Amino acid sequence: MKKRNKRTIPLTERIDIKEGSHILYVYRSDELYLENLVSAIVVARSVNQHVIVIEEEEVYKKAIEKVKKELGTNSEDYLNKIHYINSVDFYLVNGNFHFNNAINYLHDLFTSYTEKKISVRVWGHVYLHNYLDNMDKLRTYESQCDQAVNDFNILTVCSYDGKITPAFVQTEMMRNHPYFMTDTELVKSPLYHETEESVFPSIASQKKIESDLELYRQKLDFIHVIAHEVRNPLTVIKSFAAILKTEVEKEDSIAKLALIEDYATAIDHEINHMIQTEQMLTVDSLWEITSIDILPVINEVIESMRVKARTQNIQLDTNINLSNSVNVQANAMGLRLVISNLLSNAIKYSQEGGRVILNSFIKNEHLTIQVIDQGIGMSQEEVEKLFKKYQKMNQDVPGQGVGLFMVYQLVHHFNGEIQVESEEKKGTKMEVTFSL
Repeated sequence: MKKRNKRTIPLTERIDIKEGSHILYVYRSDELYLENLVSAIVVARSVNQHVIVIEEEEVYKKAIEKVKKELGTNSEDYLNKIHYINSVDFYLVNGNFHFNNAINYLHDLFTSYTEKKISVRVWGHVYLHNYLDNMDKLRTYESQCDQAVNDFNILTVCSYDGKITPAFVQTEMMRNHPYFMTDTELVKSPLYHETEESVFPSIASQKKIESDLELYRQKLDFIHVIAHEVRNPLTVIKSFAAILKTEVEKEDSIAKLALIEDYATAIDHEINHMIQTEQMLTVDSLWEITSIDILPVINEVIESMRVKARTQNIQLDTNINLSNSVNVQANAMGLRLVISNLLSNAIKYSQEGGRVILNSFIKNEHLTIQVIDQGIGMSQEEVEKLFKKYQKMNQDVPGQGVGLFMVYQLVHHFNGEIQVESEEKKGTKMEVTFSL
């Protein structure tokens, strides 16, 4: 059949994958398996897709009950778009795996939905007692299934129980699935042709992240209201300080007034950062990925952080070895949030009179941004907890403990990497890398 151009569809609210993707899901936890199945159904409803669920009856009933609870009163209108097929009946004939029947049925099903112009996704639990005796048939079935999924552009998840599926079967199945999913991760299969290395959270894990970000947005709504009340008197203080500087002659007085200006500017920048963060998290553009010039973003953040450093008597040194043509796949809002959080933390956790360094350069076809401080540092145990939500390394320093959680999510969303080196009382080095 003639192939259509691929478009992207959401696997979750924040992750888009190519239409027609074929996902191998090997699970170990029955509980997490059920969560991922329910998440897939709920997200399908958000884009008005039908769902075909090929599963054992008991598991399917549990999933539907969870879907009803999650959707509440909105579930009734969607239940008629969830279509159930008993997995035992689908895969087995007289106790044996009959792949011809299964693939023909699937092909007819896909054709039916395509002709009716109904958007659909499939979740199929491959039910087999003996993989050894059925290996050749299973390999052929998954290969033909992969072709059908691509031809009809239908998102399909094939799940296998990792507790009973031999490792060599899992490896073999990775050759016929462009994506490989566990209970907590989704990666592009290294054995599938036309593969590219990439890692995402699993459906349920990503859904939890989105829920966490929604809670963060609600908190920032309150901060937004308070911030606007503070900014007006702050502007007045800053203006009077600037006026008084022109009316006094003592150098000591001028220096003190300049310090008042710096503190007012620093507070204004902090408030502006909170408001921008709140605005970022309420729009989808935070998660958009496009080609952007990195140099203006870095320079903009440095300019605002210099004032913050001065108010804490911290020396901020920069070494930017980048040309104007350096582009990365991300977005300016998200990168500003990443870099400003790293610099802000380095300044915050430095001792008065200390030094913070920002280096940026190209290495091995990757953009590298390093933020190095000589501050209080962290133990290895603290480093391991660093990117978890609400984890604060020093309770004496103000903050919500959410900034680095957001940094971690954004860096990985932009297909970047973040590494931390730290030693107590000697400082910390944070390094972020992005592909050019």
